[in-house]
Amino acid sequence: MKVIIATGGTGGHVFPGVCIANELRKNNVSILFATDKRGVKYLGDCANKAIIQKINTSSRYLLYISLLKEIVSAVIYLLKNRYDCVIGFGGYPSVPYVLAAQILRKKTIIHEQNAAIGKANKLLSRLASRIITSFENTKNLKKSNKIINIGTPTRFESMYDLEEVHENGDFTILVIGGSQGAQIFSKLVTHALCDLKESNIMIYSQVIEQDIDFVKKQFQQAQINHEVKSFFNNIDALYKKADLVIARAGASSIFEIIGFKKPAILIPYKKSINGDQEENAKFLLKNDAAIVVDELNITSSDLKEMIKKLINNPKKLTTMKKNLEKIYTSNITKKVVSEILNTLK
Repeated sequence: MKVIIATGGTGGHVFPGVCIANELRKNNVSILFATDKRGVKYLGDCANKAIIQKINTSSRYLLYISLLKEIVSAVIYLLKNRYDCVIGFGGYPSVPYVLAAQILRKKTIIHEQNAAIGKANKLLSRLASRIITSFENTKNLKKSNKIINIGTPTRFESMYDLEEVHENGDFTILVIGGSQGAQIFSKLVTHALCDLKESNIMIYSQVIEQDIDFVKKQFQQAQINHEVKSFFNNIDALYKKADLVIARAGASSIFEIIGFKKPAILIPYKKSINGDQEENAKFLLKNDAAIVVDELNITSSDLKEMIKKLINNPKKLTTMKKNLEKIYTSNITKKVVSEILNTLK
């Protein structure tokens, strides 16, 4: 079988697609990716087999024009090449090939990572053969017998059940600002951690490139053990060490936190489209598996007190871990691939 995986250009869209691609290949399925120039850097070994689309999002007019051009190209490509299915993982770059396949009456499957469906997937869901969601009762998605809830595949599923490692008895905090962490993670979160003045803390902080020197200086002045980078290649190992995670609330982060069963303070990105990060965070909040804060109404002093209470309350951390265990789903990638293969029969 031959399948095209179409994704938006962010890691949150691409990484689940790569997980699925790797598992599909084990089932002798040939994979081709369609994304934009941003997405290629996340493809790894899949990058040499990718269609790079030019989607212009600088204005609504240019967006529609560029999408129309890419849809025409996608229709022509699919007419010339026999593909059995197109799987969309959301984002505007997923639209041309999924929609082209629907026009040509080929099977299409969409995967929605977030608790609120994105604009692209909402458009494509109407004619999709199958809709795979990550959360029950996805917001703004009409109920249908085409929907099945499984979860979001992550890069670290094989790591989840390995033994935890803690160094030197330090309380370890992993901060994952990501591309949308920006100032609040570099400044407010850093200031809150520095104000703790705890001698037995180790901080691993992932911040945007231009803020690395600033964040390092703050930790050095506060005499807090730290490692600061724009990207950790061993993020899975750091999850295993962490006693607490401070992160945004993208779907990949949510499912990594659930998988590693790590207590977390979530700071949803307020400007995320459709409020998807806030919806994602609510899922952990209602299960008493994370603390959620509003980035517009939080001070470094407030955050410091939250972190301090957690450090001094092992019972609360244990409760959060147990609640994460209750909502943990194993083998998500294999379950999604099984559903894809059943749909293609």
